[in-house]
Amino acid sequence: MLPSCSQDDAPDRLVADDLISFQVSVPGVSSRAAEKDVLGALASGFDVTAFCLEDESSVSPDGKLREYFTEQRVTRDVDGIFRSELCRWPGNKDEKEGSLKFFAFYPSREELRQSVEEGETSTRFSLANYSSASAFDYRLENFKINKDIARHVDFVTASADGSKTENLYSGVNLNFQHQMTRVGLRAWGASSIYNVEIAGVRIGRPVVEGTFNLAAEPETLETGDNSIGAWVLAASPARDCVEYIFRESGDVVIPVDGRSNTSEKTASSIMGNGGWSMVIPFTHTAWNHREDGPNTSDGMYFSVLLRVTDKSGIRLYPYPGDTSLDDSAEGKMTVIYMAVEKQTGRVMKRLYKSGSRYFSDPDFSADSEYVVPATQEVREYGWAALPVATDWKAGYEYTYMLDYSKGVGLHDPDDPYPGTPILNEVSVSTTVEKWVDAVGEHKVTDLTVEYNSPIDIGK
Repeated sequence: MLPSCSQDDAPDRLVADDLISFQVSVPGVSSRAAEKDVLGALASGFDVTAFCLEDESSVSPDGKLREYFTEQRVTRDVDGIFRSELCRWPGNKDEKEGSLKFFAFYPSREELRQSVEEGETSTRFSLANYSSASAFDYRLENFKINKDIARHVDFVTASADGSKTENLYSGVNLNFQHQMTRVGLRAWGASSIYNVEIAGVRIGRPVVEGTFNLAAEPETLETGDNSIGAWVLAASPARDCVEYIFRESGDVVIPVDGRSNTSEKTASSIMGNGGWSMVIPFTHTAWNHREDGPNTSDGMYFSVLLRVTDKSGIRLYPYPGDTSLDDSAEGKMTVIYMAVEKQTGRVMKRLYKSGSRYFSDPDFSADSEYVVPATQEVREYGWAALPVATDWKAGYEYTYMLDYSKGVGLHDPDDPYPGTPILNEVSVSTTVEKWVDAVGEHKVTDLTVEYNSPIDIGK
């Protein structure tokens, strides 16, 4: 738990010379430390920039407001107070109060760069100062989200006003706010006809690039969603798929088979060891699967990597034999092969098929041929998608409950027959929780997608 001190209950010994002391608070701090959560990680320090309007030399001839200090790393000392030797108050003589405006963020730009794909680090997460004497404008530009959900990170910011006169002894409180949206999927089902087994998730076409203005007033400020800061997105922001395919890092396939995950109360997360997805807040329209199967308009959808068998174990999906619906398909549907431990369902290896042989290398190198042990079996999985409209807000977590009692969804937009039904209908309900202490609720309407199946699952 991080210190959350008011000026009245702050430690007596906060000051050394003119060092600036910071106290950290995070709304909604809980005892559950998720692997993607930064509440505990803030204790290792954060970066802070300050501006001083009282210093006339801070304003350049062209009206730009220079930083008083820039991106200084502030760490916690033995007293639980955050300081840096390079963060010191300006003078407060005569009519000056030694006033500063602070902007802080976590994680560092270096840590953020480590979260994106190789080759992009040099062009991502740059700081830009467009502030003037009349308005603050301080931005983290070229923000990017990795396609791999396992590499998603949270992003929190804080801003505060302080002065040497008022805060030399009491310290400056930085109230950090989550600026991402946290998304998770859960699944259950109660079919008497078929079993479902899940081995991965995909969030289709979220916004993956943007700029964050640490000084902007958010549109939802009056509802208390954020203290300060707002995303600045292009008119047509870059979108892509983010996903997590179960892997040999302890992931276990998730059964929805009439014995496990048979109700909403017993539903399991299907995010695997990838954990929550951290996405840029945005309002998305749903994928128009009937009129725009390939999803050229970048509608939002969820896709689940799964296999469907009847109660006797015969595979229904991905389709047995040829993985196309017919021989005229321009390309075959995506099939993911995994070596799975029979007894536990543990994923042992992602495999690639060539003829009747399996390889751990997608290039089918001879030394990567995989001989399946007797304790394992190779299982095939295909993507099953469903359209979802979203209205994501910063600082909220959204849990989507997928009901596979009556079907599993549609062919993914990236498959040869995008939008084609697989097995009847699928129902989605949504739970929205306040990831931070905030005012206001965001209602998401439950969705049921209905369509006719191309195969008779009753036989």
